[in-house]
Amino acid sequence: MIIKKLAVPLINDKLLQQAEHCYIATAAISEAGFDFIRSRIPTKTKMEIVTGLDVPTSPEVLRKIWRHYQGRITLNIYTRNVFHANVYIFDLPYRKSVAFVGSGHFTLEGIKDGEELFYKITDPKEIENLKSWFTGYFEFGEQLTETLIEEYMLLYPSLKQRESVSRQEKKQFLALTTAGFSWDYIKFKNQYFKKEDYRTLSSNKAHYSTPELHAERVLMQNKLLQLHDMLKDHLHRLKIYEAEDSDSIVSSLDPAHHVDGQLRSLWLTYGRSASELKKIDAGITLADAMHVRITLGQRDVSVGIVVGTPRTGKIDREYFSNKMNDVEYRKQIFQLMTGLGAGYWIEVAGESKPIETISTEDALWEFTKTDQWLYYSFILEKRYSPDAKELSIENIAPTIMGDMDKLVLLYQCMKVTVK
Repeated sequence: MIIKKLAVPLINDKLLQQAEHCYIATAAISEAGFDFIRSRIPTKTKMEIVTGLDVPTSPEVLRKIWRHYQGRITLNIYTRNVFHANVYIFDLPYRKSVAFVGSGHFTLEGIKDGEELFYKITDPKEIENLKSWFTGYFEFGEQLTETLIEEYMLLYPSLKQRESVSRQEKKQFLALTTAGFSWDYIKFKNQYFKKEDYRTLSSNKAHYSTPELHAERVLMQNKLLQLHDMLKDHLHRLKIYEAEDSDSIVSSLDPAHHVDGQLRSLWLTYGRSASELKKIDAGITLADAMHVRITLGQRDVSVGIVVGTPRTGKIDREYFSNKMNDVEYRKQIFQLMTGLGAGYWIEVAGESKPIETISTEDALWEFTKTDQWLYYSFILEKRYSPDAKELSIENIAPTIMGDMDKLVLLYQCMKVTVK
Protein backbone atom coordinates (compact mmCIF):
# COMPACT_ATOMS: atom_id res chain seq x y z
CA MET A 1 0.00 0.00 0.00
CA ILE A 2 1.32 3.45 -0.94
CA ILE A 3 1.38 6.06 1.84
CA LYS A 4 1.94 9.78 1.15
CA LYS A 5 2.16 10.99 4.75
CA LEU A 6 3.65 8.53 7.24
CA ALA A 7 2.06 10.44 10.12
CA VAL A 8 -1.43 9.43 8.93
CA PRO A 9 -1.25 5.66 9.62
CA LEU A 10 1.00 6.18 12.64
CA ILE A 11 -1.72 8.31 14.28
CA ASN A 12 -4.98 7.12 12.74
CA ASP A 13 -4.19 3.41 13.07
CA LYS A 14 -2.78 3.98 16.57
CA LEU A 15 0.45 2.25 15.59
CA LEU A 16 2.62 4.42 17.82
CA GLN A 17 0.63 3.93 21.00
CA GLN A 18 0.61 0.13 20.37
CA ALA A 19 4.31 -0.11 19.50
CA GLU A 20 6.28 -2.56 21.64
CA HIS A 21 9.59 -2.09 19.80
CA CYS A 22 10.70 0.33 17.06
CA TYR A 23 13.46 -0.15 14.50
CA ILE A 24 14.31 2.98 12.51
CA ALA A 25 16.94 3.37 9.81
CA THR A 26 17.14 6.92 8.51
CA ALA A 27 19.38 9.34 6.67
CA ALA A 28 18.73 12.20 9.11
CA ILE A 29 17.00 13.00 12.40
CA SER A 30 15.53 16.27 13.63
CA GLU A 31 14.50 17.10 17.17
CA ALA A 32 10.92 17.77 16.07
CA GLY A 33 10.72 14.46 14.18
CA PHE A 34 12.15 12.54 17.10
CA ASP A 35 9.71 14.17 19.54
CA PHE A 36 6.78 13.44 17.22
CA ILE A 37 7.33 9.68 17.54
CA ARG A 38 8.94 9.44 20.98
CA SER A 39 6.13 11.40 22.67
CA ARG A 40 3.47 9.10 21.22
CA ILE A 41 4.89 5.66 22.03
CA PRO A 42 4.70 4.04 25.47
CA THR A 43 7.56 4.96 27.80
CA LYS A 44 8.59 1.30 28.11
CA THR A 45 8.87 0.89 24.31
CA LYS A 46 12.46 0.49 23.16
CA MET A 47 13.86 2.00 20.00
CA GLU A 48 16.85 1.01 17.92
CA ILE A 49 18.02 3.61 15.42
CA VAL A 50 20.77 3.62 12.82
CA THR A 51 21.58 6.77 10.90
CA GLY A 52 24.34 8.30 8.85
CA LEU A 53 25.62 11.84 9.15
CA ASP A 54 25.77 12.56 5.41
CA VAL A 55 22.55 14.56 5.67
CA PRO A 56 22.82 17.00 8.62
CA THR A 57 21.28 15.60 11.80
CA SER A 58 20.74 17.95 14.72
CA PRO A 59 23.42 17.46 17.39
CA GLU A 60 20.77 18.51 19.91
CA VAL A 61 18.73 15.38 19.24
CA LEU A 62 21.86 13.22 19.56
CA ARG A 63 22.62 14.87 22.89
CA LYS A 64 19.02 14.40 24.05
CA ILE A 65 19.13 10.67 23.27
CA TRP A 66 22.52 10.30 24.98
CA ARG A 67 21.54 12.16 28.15
CA HIS A 68 17.92 11.15 28.67
CA TYR A 69 17.15 7.89 26.89
CA GLN A 70 20.03 5.50 27.52
CA GLY A 71 18.59 2.06 28.19
CA ARG A 72 15.46 2.79 26.16
CA ILE A 73 16.94 4.09 22.90
CA THR A 74 20.06 2.80 21.22
CA LEU A 75 21.40 4.90 18.35
CA ASN A 76 24.31 3.85 16.15
CA ILE A 77 26.01 5.87 13.41
CA TYR A 78 26.76 4.06 10.16
CA THR A 79 30.02 5.42 8.74
CA ARG A 80 31.21 2.83 6.20
CA ASN A 81 29.41 4.44 3.27
CA VAL A 82 26.82 7.10 2.47
CA PHE A 83 23.67 6.04 4.31
CA HIS A 84 20.45 7.28 2.73
CA ALA A 85 17.85 4.63 3.61
CA ASN A 86 14.58 5.32 5.44
CA VAL A 87 12.87 2.32 7.03
CA TYR A 88 10.43 2.28 9.97
CA ILE A 89 9.46 -1.06 11.60
CA PHE A 90 7.05 -1.38 14.54
CA ASP A 91 6.47 -4.53 16.56
CA LEU A 92 2.85 -4.61 17.74
CA PRO A 93 0.89 -6.78 20.21
CA TYR A 94 0.05 -10.40 19.37
CA ARG A 95 3.31 -10.88 17.45
CA LYS A 96 2.22 -8.58 14.68
CA SER A 97 4.50 -6.07 12.94
CA VAL A 98 4.19 -3.34 10.33
CA ALA A 99 6.90 -1.62 8.31
CA PHE A 100 7.21 1.42 6.06
CA VAL A 101 9.92 1.89 3.45
CA GLY A 102 10.15 5.29 1.78
CA SER A 103 11.82 8.60 1.13
CA GLY A 104 11.07 10.51 4.34
CA HIS A 105 13.81 11.11 6.90
CA PHE A 106 13.15 10.94 10.64
CA THR A 107 12.18 14.61 10.63
CA LEU A 108 8.86 16.42 10.83
CA GLU A 109 9.15 17.23 7.13
CA GLY A 110 9.88 13.59 6.30
CA ILE A 111 7.08 12.21 8.46
CA LYS A 112 4.34 14.80 8.11
CA ASP A 113 4.97 18.03 6.23
CA GLY A 114 7.01 17.22 3.13
CA GLU A 115 6.07 15.54 -0.13
CA GLU A 116 7.33 12.01 0.52
CA LEU A 117 6.36 8.49 -0.50
CA PHE A 118 6.21 5.33 1.63
CA TYR A 119 5.20 1.74 1.01
CA LYS A 120 3.44 -0.13 3.81
CA ILE A 121 4.47 -3.75 4.43
CA THR A 122 2.60 -6.25 6.63
CA ASP A 123 3.80 -9.58 5.23
CA PRO A 124 5.69 -11.34 8.09
CA LYS A 125 8.43 -12.76 5.82
CA GLU A 126 9.10 -9.38 4.21
CA ILE A 127 9.28 -7.75 7.63
CA GLU A 128 11.77 -10.38 8.83
CA ASN A 129 13.88 -9.66 5.75
CA LEU A 130 13.78 -5.95 6.59
CA LYS A 131 14.78 -6.66 10.19
CA SER A 132 17.76 -8.71 8.96
CA TRP A 133 18.73 -5.85 6.65
CA PHE A 134 18.37 -3.40 9.54
CA THR A 135 20.52 -5.51 11.86
CA GLY A 136 23.31 -5.65 9.31
CA TYR A 137 23.67 -1.86 9.30
CA PHE A 138 22.84 -1.34 12.98
CA GLU A 139 25.50 -3.76 14.23
CA PHE A 140 28.17 -2.27 11.98
CA GLY A 141 27.37 1.25 13.15
CA GLU A 142 29.44 3.25 15.63
CA GLN A 143 27.93 3.58 19.07
CA LEU A 144 26.76 7.04 20.09
CA THR A 145 29.16 8.58 22.61
CA GLU A 146 29.63 11.97 24.21
CA THR A 147 32.95 12.38 22.37
CA LEU A 148 31.29 11.65 19.02
CA ILE A 149 28.60 14.25 19.76
CA GLU A 150 31.15 16.90 20.75
CA GLU A 151 33.21 16.35 17.61
CA TYR A 152 30.11 16.35 15.43
CA MET A 153 28.98 19.66 16.94
CA LEU A 154 32.16 21.26 15.60
CA LEU A 155 31.39 19.97 12.11
CA TYR A 156 27.64 20.63 12.09
CA PRO A 157 27.73 24.43 11.41
CA SER A 158 29.63 23.93 8.15
CA LEU A 159 27.23 21.14 7.11
CA LYS A 160 24.23 23.40 7.75
CA GLN A 161 25.88 26.29 5.95
CA ARG A 162 26.42 24.17 2.84
CA GLU A 163 22.82 22.97 3.06
CA SER A 164 21.62 26.58 3.32
CA VAL A 165 23.75 27.63 0.36
CA SER A 166 22.34 24.77 -1.69
CA ARG A 167 18.80 25.84 -0.80
CA GLN A 168 19.53 29.44 -1.75
CA GLU A 169 21.09 28.34 -5.04
CA LYS A 170 17.94 26.40 -5.85
CA LYS A 171 15.74 29.41 -5.08
CA GLN A 172 17.88 31.64 -7.25
CA PHE A 173 17.89 29.10 -10.06
CA LEU A 174 14.11 28.79 -10.00
CA ALA A 175 13.67 32.55 -9.75
CA LEU A 176 15.85 33.09 -12.81
CA THR A 177 14.35 30.32 -14.94
CA THR A 178 10.66 30.11 -13.99
CA ALA A 179 7.65 32.34 -13.37
CA GLY A 180 8.12 34.02 -16.74
CA PHE A 181 11.25 35.91 -15.73
CA SER A 182 13.32 37.15 -18.66
CA TRP A 183 16.02 39.79 -18.85
CA ASP A 184 14.82 40.63 -22.35
CA TYR A 185 11.59 42.17 -21.09
CA ILE A 186 13.27 44.55 -18.65
CA LYS A 187 14.02 48.12 -19.69
CA PHE A 188 17.29 49.17 -18.08
CA LYS A 189 17.73 52.57 -19.74
CA ASN A 190 16.81 54.59 -16.63
CA GLN A 191 17.85 52.02 -14.01
CA TYR A 192 20.84 52.59 -11.75
CA PHE A 193 21.93 48.96 -11.99
CA LYS A 194 22.11 47.56 -15.51
CA LYS A 195 21.65 44.08 -16.90
CA GLU A 196 25.43 43.49 -17.00
CA ASP A 197 25.68 44.25 -13.26
CA TYR A 198 23.32 41.40 -12.40
CA ARG A 199 24.82 39.06 -14.98
CA THR A 200 28.30 39.57 -13.50
CA LEU A 201 26.94 37.79 -10.41
CA SER A 202 25.49 34.85 -12.34
CA SER A 203 26.16 31.33 -11.09
CA ASN A 204 28.31 30.39 -14.09
CA LYS A 205 30.78 33.13 -13.07
CA ALA A 206 30.54 32.88 -9.28
CA HIS A 207 33.47 30.46 -8.75
CA TYR A 208 35.99 32.13 -11.04
CA SER A 209 38.62 34.86 -10.66
CA THR A 210 39.83 35.80 -14.12
CA PRO A 211 41.24 39.27 -14.94
CA GLU A 212 38.18 39.93 -17.11
CA LEU A 213 35.78 38.99 -14.32
CA HIS A 214 37.71 41.04 -11.79
CA ALA A 215 37.40 44.07 -14.07
CA GLU A 216 33.62 43.54 -14.24
CA ARG A 217 33.43 43.27 -10.45
CA VAL A 218 35.48 46.45 -10.02
CA LEU A 219 32.92 48.31 -12.15
CA MET A 220 30.18 47.04 -9.82
CA GLN A 221 32.24 47.98 -6.78
CA ASN A 222 32.61 51.52 -8.10
CA LYS A 223 28.89 51.77 -8.73
CA LEU A 224 28.16 50.70 -5.16
CA LEU A 225 30.71 53.20 -3.87
CA GLN A 226 28.97 55.93 -5.86
CA LEU A 227 25.71 54.90 -4.25
CA HIS A 228 27.42 55.02 -0.86
CA ASP A 229 28.53 58.60 -1.53
CA MET A 230 24.90 59.54 -2.19
CA LEU A 231 23.73 57.90 1.05
CA LYS A 232 26.46 58.37 3.63
CA ASP A 233 25.56 61.81 4.99
CA HIS A 234 21.97 60.74 5.56
CA LEU A 235 23.05 57.46 7.18
CA HIS A 236 25.52 59.24 9.45
CA ARG A 237 22.67 61.44 10.68
CA LEU A 238 20.87 58.20 11.54
CA LYS A 239 24.00 57.16 13.47
CA ILE A 240 24.86 54.19 11.32
CA TYR A 241 28.30 54.06 9.74
CA GLU A 242 30.32 52.29 7.09
CA ALA A 243 33.58 50.45 7.79
CA GLU A 244 36.53 52.68 8.72
CA ASP A 245 38.70 50.90 6.15
CA SER A 246 37.73 52.36 2.77
CA ASP A 247 38.58 49.04 1.09
CA SER A 248 35.90 47.30 3.18
CA ILE A 249 32.95 49.58 2.42
CA VAL A 250 31.93 47.17 -0.35
CA SER A 251 32.15 43.43 0.32
CA SER A 252 35.10 41.49 -1.07
CA LEU A 253 35.55 40.94 -4.80
CA ASP A 254 37.36 37.66 -4.14
CA PRO A 255 35.08 34.58 -4.41
CA ALA A 256 37.25 32.84 -1.79
CA HIS A 257 35.90 35.29 0.82
CA HIS A 258 32.28 34.36 0.09
CA VAL A 259 30.20 31.38 1.20
CA ASP A 260 31.19 28.21 -0.63
CA GLY A 261 33.75 30.19 -2.63
CA GLN A 262 31.09 31.72 -4.88
CA LEU A 263 30.55 35.43 -5.43
CA ARG A 264 26.83 35.80 -6.11
CA SER A 265 26.23 39.17 -4.46
CA LEU A 266 27.96 42.37 -3.36
CA TRP A 267 26.81 44.66 -0.60
CA LEU A 268 27.25 47.85 1.42
CA THR A 269 27.24 47.40 5.20
CA TYR A 270 26.34 49.99 7.87
CA GLY A 271 26.13 49.73 11.63
CA ARG A 272 27.94 50.70 14.80
CA SER A 273 30.89 53.04 14.76
CA ALA A 274 34.36 51.59 15.33
CA SER A 275 34.44 52.97 18.89
CA GLU A 276 31.09 51.39 19.73
CA LEU A 277 32.19 48.03 18.32
CA LYS A 278 35.27 48.11 20.57
CA LYS A 279 33.10 48.66 23.63
CA ILE A 280 31.14 45.51 22.82
CA ASP A 281 34.05 43.28 21.83
CA ALA A 282 37.54 44.37 20.79
CA GLY A 283 37.69 41.66 18.11
CA ILE A 284 34.24 42.13 16.55
CA THR A 285 33.88 43.57 13.05
CA LEU A 286 31.07 45.57 11.51
CA ALA A 287 29.98 42.61 9.39
CA ASP A 288 30.06 40.20 12.37
CA ALA A 289 27.65 42.33 14.40
CA MET A 290 24.05 43.19 13.57
CA HIS A 291 24.03 45.64 10.67
CA VAL A 292 21.97 47.25 7.96
CA ARG A 293 22.82 46.12 4.44
CA ILE A 294 22.16 47.04 0.82
CA THR A 295 22.73 43.99 -1.39
CA LEU A 296 23.02 43.65 -5.14
CA GLY A 297 22.11 40.07 -6.01
CA GLN A 298 21.66 37.97 -9.12
CA ARG A 299 18.19 39.30 -9.88
CA ASP A 300 17.27 41.84 -7.22
CA VAL A 301 18.44 44.56 -4.87
CA SER A 302 17.58 44.15 -1.20
CA VAL A 303 17.64 46.55 1.74
CA GLY A 304 17.39 45.19 5.25
CA ILE A 305 18.77 44.25 8.65
CA VAL A 306 21.18 41.34 8.94
CA VAL A 307 20.91 40.17 12.53
CA GLY A 308 23.50 37.54 11.71
CA THR A 309 24.68 34.93 9.25
CA PRO A 310 25.86 31.44 10.34
CA ARG A 311 28.39 31.80 13.19
CA THR A 312 27.98 35.59 13.39
CA GLY A 313 25.89 38.00 15.43
CA LYS A 314 25.99 35.95 18.63
CA ILE A 315 25.94 38.93 21.01
CA ASP A 316 23.03 40.70 19.34
CA ARG A 317 21.07 37.54 18.60
CA GLU A 318 21.23 36.27 22.18
CA TYR A 319 20.33 39.75 23.45
CA PHE A 320 17.29 39.90 21.16
CA SER A 321 16.22 36.35 22.10
CA ASN A 322 16.32 37.20 25.81
CA LYS A 323 14.51 40.53 25.35
CA MET A 324 11.69 38.80 23.47
CA ASN A 325 10.68 37.13 26.74
CA ASP A 326 9.34 40.53 27.79
CA VAL A 327 5.73 41.21 26.71
CA GLU A 328 6.20 44.95 26.17
CA TYR A 329 9.37 44.45 24.16
CA ARG A 330 7.57 41.95 21.89
CA LYS A 331 4.83 44.51 21.28
CA GLN A 332 7.37 47.18 20.42
CA ILE A 333 9.29 44.95 17.99
CA PHE A 334 6.08 43.77 16.35
CA GLN A 335 4.87 47.34 15.85
CA LEU A 336 8.21 48.39 14.34
CA MET A 337 8.31 45.39 11.99
CA THR A 338 4.73 45.73 10.79
CA GLY A 339 5.29 49.48 10.50
CA LEU A 340 7.91 48.89 7.81
CA GLY A 341 5.13 48.43 5.26
CA ALA A 342 4.51 45.86 2.55
CA GLY A 343 7.22 43.83 0.88
CA TYR A 344 9.41 42.91 3.85
CA TRP A 345 10.46 39.32 4.54
CA ILE A 346 11.97 37.78 7.65
CA GLU A 347 14.22 34.70 7.46
CA VAL A 348 14.92 32.64 10.59
CA ALA A 349 16.46 29.15 10.70
CA GLY A 350 16.22 28.73 6.94
CA GLU A 351 12.51 29.63 6.72
CA SER A 352 11.28 32.89 5.15
CA LYS A 353 7.94 34.58 5.80
CA PRO A 354 6.41 37.85 4.60
CA ILE A 355 6.09 40.15 7.61
CA GLU A 356 2.42 40.76 6.84
CA THR A 357 1.64 37.04 7.37
CA ILE A 358 2.77 37.23 11.02
CA SER A 359 -0.43 38.33 12.73
CA THR A 360 0.57 38.87 16.37
CA GLU A 361 3.59 39.63 18.52
CA ASP A 362 3.36 36.12 20.02
CA ALA A 363 3.41 34.58 16.54
CA LEU A 364 6.54 36.60 15.82
CA TRP A 365 8.06 35.41 19.09
CA GLU A 366 7.38 31.77 18.26
CA PHE A 367 8.93 32.20 14.81
CA THR A 368 12.09 33.91 16.08
CA LYS A 369 12.55 31.33 18.85
CA THR A 370 13.85 28.90 16.22
CA ASP A 371 16.94 31.04 15.58
CA GLN A 372 20.30 29.32 16.15
CA TRP A 373 23.23 31.66 15.58
CA LEU A 374 25.72 28.87 14.89
CA TYR A 375 23.78 27.37 12.01
CA TYR A 376 21.46 29.86 10.33
CA SER A 377 21.03 33.38 9.05
CA PHE A 378 18.59 35.83 10.63
CA ILE A 379 17.67 38.48 8.07
CA LEU A 380 14.86 40.98 7.58
CA GLU A 381 14.76 42.64 4.17
CA LYS A 382 12.83 44.11 1.30
CA ARG A 383 13.69 43.08 -2.26
CA TYR A 384 13.36 45.18 -5.39
CA SER A 385 13.20 43.68 -8.87
CA PRO A 386 15.66 44.99 -11.49
CA ASP A 387 12.93 46.99 -13.25
CA ALA A 388 11.44 48.54 -10.10
CA LYS A 389 10.93 52.27 -10.48
CA GLU A 390 12.44 52.66 -7.02
CA LEU A 391 15.81 51.62 -8.50
CA SER A 392 15.89 54.22 -11.24
CA ILE A 393 18.87 56.58 -11.43
CA GLU A 394 16.68 59.34 -10.02
CA ASN A 395 14.91 57.35 -7.31
CA ILE A 396 17.41 54.86 -5.89
CA ALA A 397 19.01 57.13 -3.28
CA PRO A 398 15.71 58.58 -1.95
CA THR A 399 14.20 55.07 -1.92
CA ILE A 400 17.01 53.61 0.18
CA MET A 401 17.09 56.62 2.50
CA GLY A 402 13.37 56.18 3.14
CA ASP A 403 13.84 52.49 3.85
CA MET A 404 16.73 53.23 6.18
CA ASP A 405 14.68 55.79 8.13
CA LYS A 406 12.29 52.98 9.11
CA LEU A 407 14.82 50.19 9.44
CA VAL A 408 17.12 52.10 11.77
CA LEU A 409 14.39 52.33 14.44
CA LEU A 410 14.11 48.55 14.45
CA TYR A 411 17.88 48.12 14.28
CA GLN A 412 18.45 50.36 17.30
CA CYS A 413 15.79 48.46 19.27
CA MET A 414 17.15 45.00 18.45
CA LYS A 415 20.87 45.49 18.97
CA VAL A 416 22.85 45.44 22.20
CA THR A 417 23.45 48.98 23.44
CA VAL A 418 26.54 50.10 25.33
CA LYS A 419 27.37 53.26 27.22
